[in-house]
Amino acid sequence: MTAQTNYTSNDFHRIRHMYRSSTGVTLGHHTRDLVYNRISQRIDATSAQSFSQYLDRLMTGGKSEWGAFTSALGAAPSSFFSRADHFTALKEYLQALQVPGALLWSCAAGTGEEAYSMAMTAHDALGGNVRSIKILATDIDFSALAIAEDGVYTADRLRHLPQRYKEKYLVRLACHEEAYQVVPEIRRMVSFLPCNLAAREWVLKGKYEVIFCREVCDHFDAQTQQELVGRMAGMLKPGGLLFMGEAEAALDGDQRFERRGDKAYTLKLRF
Repeated sequence: MTAQTNYTSNDFHRIRHMYRSSTGVTLGHHTRDLVYNRISQRIDATSAQSFSQYLDRLMTGGKSEWGAFTSALGAAPSSFFSRADHFTALKEYLQALQVPGALLWSCAAGTGEEAYSMAMTAHDALGGNVRSIKILATDIDFSALAIAEDGVYTADRLRHLPQRYKEKYLVRLACHEEAYQVVPEIRRMVSFLPCNLAAREWVLKGKYEVIFCREVCDHFDAQTQQELVGRMAGMLKPGGLLFMGEAEAALDGDQRFERRGDKAYTLKLRF
């Protein structure tokens, strides 16, 4: 990995400017170390000699590398059933619904593991009666969404997937590499579409029972994080669930929410 002594303030500010110009997302000053770790990997992969050389090459060409650049600075790679307690809470919530149907949102879906974990949980919780369950999964990374729509994962990506879910909801593909695909019934529950959380307008409409917003807010400054939580509170149904990631600030002081668990919150009926 490129030595951190070769990573200057100018490099960091260039990266922030280039990423914002490309995606509309402003990386906070607190992301300096995150940016170093992520872009160092791209420097090594492209055999660039320094941050400045890598960025110069990116500006003068390298269209294919732009995708890798923006992907590297996106949310952390997702995994199936990360934070099992969140999915336990989701299952209990869906089982307790008094009316059929629910709209759920995975707002930083990445390559789809979180959204499919939500779909599997819903299918299991409701005994397969999921016609009226809809999961919207969004991300800023088009290449990640393409992977998510295919729903194909190598065995190493399934290490956190419960064995009974693996047997029920995935099929082994006949190929040289051990790979599995999410079954059509689960894939049909999820709609993947691009969405930039930093945009003034979001493509999503309606009221949601559940929102997963995990490991994404750390890309924004504190004020923007508060604005995002406020927008999501406006999109949740009263009593709905909001799940946050380890990096996000706790909402214990937010009068709109009650704590449901570790980084899990219920929107109050009145606030």
